[in-house]
Amino acid sequence: MYATELAAKALEPTAEEERLAEDYVTVLGSLSAMEQALREGAWHRLRDEVDQLMSAAEDMWAGLPAPDDDGESTGQEADSDKIRQLVAVYAQPYAVGRALYPTTVIEDAQVRAAVEEENAAAG
Repeated sequence: MYATELAAKALEPTAEEERLAEDYVTVLGSLSAMEQALREGAWHRLRDEVDQLMSAAEDMWAGLPAPDDDGESTGQEADSDKIRQLVAVYAQPYAVGRALYPTTVIEDAQVRAAVEEENAAAG
């Protein structure tokens, strides 16, 4: 996907920022699949998707830096604005992702245009 490569070059995310964005998009993908299953009344699939959501959320939780004794985050600080932009790029294939993170979140005009072009090509 051209847009994701372009976003990585433009935003230069750290490994932690990249992982957080990817983990969160996995959660959004699970929510989108749940929404689709609910709309179709596919209860057996909904159950499977809820299981996937719980697994994705646990994986994301396990990867978050543990707070110190004062409740503050420890470890490398991640740029939440950069993560939001990465999520906006990565989450476009998912209905929930597009709803929560429209392309307007993407500040880089070239990256935004590439995402919008890919969306148009996808239909």
